[in-house]
Amino acid sequence: MDFEELLELARDSYMDQFATFIENQTRQYETGSAEVKFEVPEDGGFYRNYYCCDYASSDGGGHIIEMTPEEEVTFDPIEVSLGDMEMTVGRLVWNDINITANDVTLLADDFSEWFDTWFDPDETNFDPDTRFSACIHSLRIDKNVVSVDLGTAPIVALADLLMRFESLGCQSLTVN
Repeated sequence: MDFEELLELARDSYMDQFATFIENQTRQYETGSAEVKFEVPEDGGFYRNYYCCDYASSDGGGHIIEMTPEEEVTFDPIEVSLGDMEMTVGRLVWNDINITANDVTLLADDFSEWFDTWFDPDETNFDPDTRFSACIHSLRIDKNVVSVDLGTAPIVALADLLMRFESLGCQSLTVN
């Protein structure tokens, strides 16, 4: 199986589970919404203090509910080339991807444009006719590690992120 097929399998598996999760939450709670964006305190470590929960309900004083996938795609680690960059991919869980730049130090500003596009904090790309937002749910950056919950974002969001690493001069990545 090649990298593109693994990406499709990982996202499809997550999205199937996410759709079922949202259906279950909608049946369980009288009021609530999928993919609610929040501005959170700085100590949460989220990029620009933004976070999108899987489901928020105002029943019983309000609470946030996160989905924990019951299944994940498993495979032996693979080596992938993207331009001049080499990647070792050991795990692909759509809502929990950690990318380590093995040869560069990252700055938060390096991912500003990518975040604006794929988190869409101002909801400039909001489409009320779609079932889900097609946005990431969170981003964290710590020195040389980027952690991302890709939420309901399409595969191209991850591809754009990987290409961003390459454009920063990264030649070696580990994806877990």
